[in-house]
Parts: sequence; C-alpha cells; structure tokens
Amino acid sequence: MADQDFRIAIVDDDAAIRRLVRLFLKRSGYDTIEFSTGSEAREQLMKTPWDLVILDRRLPDMDGVMLAQELKSHPEFKTRFIIMLTGEDDQADKVEGLDLGADDYVTKPFQYPELLARIRAGKRIVDLQKELLDTNKRLELLSITDGLTNLYNHRYFQDELGRAFDESARYGRPLSLAIVDLDFFKKVNDNYGHAVGDEVLKGVSKIFRESIRSTDLAARYGGEEFAMMMPETDVQDAIAFAQKLRTLVESTPIRTQAGPIHLTVSIGVATVPHPNIHAAKELIVAADEALYRAKRGGRNQVQVADRREAHAQRA
Repeated sequence: MADQDFRIAIVDDDAAIRRLVRLFLKRSGYDTIEFSTGSEAREQLMKTPWDLVILDRRLPDMDGVMLAQELKSHPEFKTRFIIMLTGEDDQADKVEGLDLGADDYVTKPFQYPELLARIRAGKRIVDLQKELLDTNKRLELLSITDGLTNLYNHRYFQDELGRAFDESARYGRPLSLAIVDLDFFKKVNDNYGHAVGDEVLKGVSKIFRESIRSTDLAARYGGEEFAMMMPETDVQDAIAFAQKLRTLVESTPIRTQAGPIHLTVSIGVATVPHPNIHAAKELIVAADEALYRAKRGGRNQVQVADRREAHAQRA
C-alpha cells in the first residue's frame, strides 16, 4: 500500500476520468483531491497540502502547462511532482510542457499500471527531495545552535542583534539586552567536575528558554554567560524580566547526577533608544558594564546601564 500521507491532486474537466483515476488511486492506497478547472486548482492548491498532481493539458479555462508553470514558480512547490495528461502524442508539446514545469507526461488513453508506475517514480523523487530539505534544515539549525545548551550560539546572536538594532534605530522602537552570568560557576566545575557543570548549564538554559517570549532570543554568549535579546521592550520591562529570571534561578535547584545544585545569577541590562548607544556593539558593552557592576556589588542582582556608563564606554 502507498503512503496515506502522500496526497495526489487530479485536475481534469472530464468527470469520468477523474472518477476512474480516483478509484484506481484509492485502491492503491493514495489520498486524493480533485478539481475540474484550472482556476479552481490554482486557488485550492495554494492552500491545500499536496505532493503530486495529475494535470490535464487541455483544461476548459486554461492550458495545463501554464498552471504547471505557475505551480513550479512557487518556491514551496519546487519539490512537488507534476504528471501532465495529454491526448496528443506531439513531441513539441511534450518538450514545451517539460520545459515549463511538468515532470512527466502520460498520453491518453493510458494504461493504469503505467500511470501507477509513473506515480511511484514521482513519489520516490518527492520523498528524496523532502529528505534533502529536512537534512538541510537540520544542518542549518545545527549551524546556529550551541551544541550543549540548545540555545542559539554566539555568532547567530551577534547577527540577530545587529539586525534587531538596525530595525530599532530605523523605527525608534525599544530594544533591550540582558547579559546573564552564573555566579561562582567555576566552583561547580572544581567541586563536582565538568560533567556536572555541563548539566548545570543545560538546566539553566532550559529555565531561560522557557521564560522568554516567542519574540525574544536566548543565546549562550560564551562559557557560563548568556544573552537575552528582547525586542519591543523598554528598560523598565527589561529590568522586571531580569529580576523575574534572577528569582527563578535562585529558587530552582538544578538536578544533576551529584544531586540538586543551587545557583544564582548576575544580570546586566541595557536598552535603546539611548543617547550614547549608536551601534549593536555599544549595546553589548553597556550591558556588560552593568553585569560587571552587579558582580562587583555582591552578585545575585540586576544592574542597568546608566547614561554615564554608556557614554564612558563609547568615549
């Protein structure tokens, strides 16, 4: 039996042909949808999932080749398969159809075993292309993800912060950054070993990931430092979020093979628009300075970059 998740669209104005093809494909285990005109198919195939289309060349309202070309010009449909049905065994017509988007041709009247064989061949191609797309997506995700914590990595964070900063400056919208450092993390590694240290980093990262909004971005900045980018967030809201995060970490023991480990974090916050911050790097410097002040002040606290510090760092 075929894969029920593989959906075939039948586009033909002949109701008898549609019915026979539908019944034949249903017996072979395929899920089908059908349309009698090109305009109906064009509208529905843009919003209805499908994998392969059996498309009549001579539709009452358009040339099937034109519909094939429209479908294949859509980025999402480049990996789908189109079998063109034609009543003419004309070589020039076939060449034109293949050049403009059809992947295969079947001439009417056709034998159902031949059509099924062409469908199976098309399905193999579609399945391979889906696997390739999935692999590429996984590789892309790996390239922007920190392998230990599953947060975004430093490079991706820098790229996204630069983009968000430019957008914030262009539209005058607030953008906040929090840099978070695990207090006395070296003692965890020294006392329990790096394996437990890694468990702590994973556990804290999970807290960060579950605390941010869908529009925020959490990244491992390096070592035991993390960065939280918060678009559309003014300084007061950023401070409130940072305090909530600090309290949550303090009250949530991290489960490890060595038992529960209690942690605290120090957080530095900086926000634009700001009269003395004119680049994404300056926003990072300002948040870093606030973080160092939090650590010098006794740790387990939130500090915000003030205007004097931002100016001093830029000077």
